Amino acid sequence: MKYFLGIDGGQSHTTALIANGNGQILGRGHAGACNHTREPGGRERLINAVTKSVGEALADAGLLKTGVLSSFKFASAHLAMCGEPEYKVAIVNELLRADHLVVGHDAPGALAGALAGGAGVVVLAGTGSVACGENDDRNFVRVGGHGYMFGDEGSAFGIACDALRVALALEDRSMPAALNAELLTHFKQPNLKAIAEDFYAGTLSRDRLASFAAKVGRLANRKDPAAVEILDVAAEALADLAIACVKRLGLQRAKISFGGGVFKSRLLLENFAEMVLAELPDAEIVPPRFAPEIGALLLAYRQAGKKITSKLLGTLSETQTTK
Repeated sequence: MKYFLGIDGGQSHTTALIANGNGQILGRGHAGACNHTREPGGRERLINAVTKSVGEALADAGLLKTGVLSSFKFASAHLAMCGEPEYKVAIVNELLRADHLVVGHDAPGALAGALAGGAGVVVLAGTGSVACGENDDRNFVRVGGHGYMFGDEGSAFGIACDALRVALALEDRSMPAALNAELLTHFKQPNLKAIAEDFYAGTLSRDRLASFAAKVGRLANRKDPAAVEILDVAAEALADLAIACVKRLGLQRAKISFGGGVFKSRLLLENFAEMVLAELPDAEIVPPRFAPEIGALLLAYRQAGKKITSKLLGTLSETQTTK
């Protein structure tokens, strides 16, 4: 029997799925982050993420006999990884064996999952932000994803930065705001300046700062004007990514999906959809059908030349909750 591997590797966690050729998911494994390998400890994080997640998935499927990953050979494996996938290829080749082995960016995996391998666009907004899409001819376009210094508009990090920026400006003008108190409570600091200084000093991580975006969403739900304006700006930035992607692909009736924690805000999602449809009235905003790890699995099928049929998709759907 042939076995297929799909891995979604992100800045906080890694998930591996193993399935047979019929789309039946047999095993699932989890591990920690696998982001930039050129950062200190990055190589070790990647090795741990791959070996732990794939090892767990093989064990879950009852396929790991020797305890050594390289003793098992997949028909096809696709690793959808955040960061710089080109620096991960050599390391992954030392860890896994497959007739078809591809290490790529995480966005195409999320796209394949969200639209079940079909044409369209997905906008991703977690700690960072990016949009990507494919047309019917499999032409691929990516927009954004330039990192927190030069992009990531509309991301959780961007929202949190805007919140701290606005709060500092309001404090300078002796204008009290709900944002100020929420920031102090969330980061357990006596003043806003200390939060900014911790970030500059490197003791407050990007992920930790980005975690405040959820609080901004809750404040916006309570009609806090500063929070509502911050989310409006984020929604517009994400809508711009989607629109640019659709236009570059030349899609006429584009399906546009979304993913990432930022879209858990109902207000932001509604504003995003309204802004996209104002510019692209023939577009359709759809929730993601599958998670990114299933998207990686679909790419593993595709790169092996296997046709993605409705029957295969149905089997994936039926077995995704049992594994």
